[in-house]
Amino acid sequence: MKILNAKVVESRKEEPGTEPDHRTDTWLIEAKLEYDVMGWENMKIDVPAAEIGAEIVETTLADAKHLTVRTRGEPKVHKSAVFAVAVRETQGA
Repeated sequence: MKILNAKVVESRKEEPGTEPDHRTDTWLIEAKLEYDVMGWENMKIDVPAAEIGAEIVETTLADAKHLTVRTRGEPKVHKSAVFAVAVRETQGA
């Protein structure tokens, strides 16, 4: 497991119509990792809820350097904020 910093590129409220459950309190945080993650296709990102300040619904790696965090409720991190993430290999990778 490796701990990296991620810098928020954008934090925005998601349109309820794009959500499967149509909830109005869903937010997306788009962030850039400080380093490229080699083998990112086989990695999992863990973000402590305390770092974000909201319930985390899902985290995904878009590529070797970018991730998206979907939350319930407005996160406390906004553009330019930095938070820590744990990167680890998925089981069976």
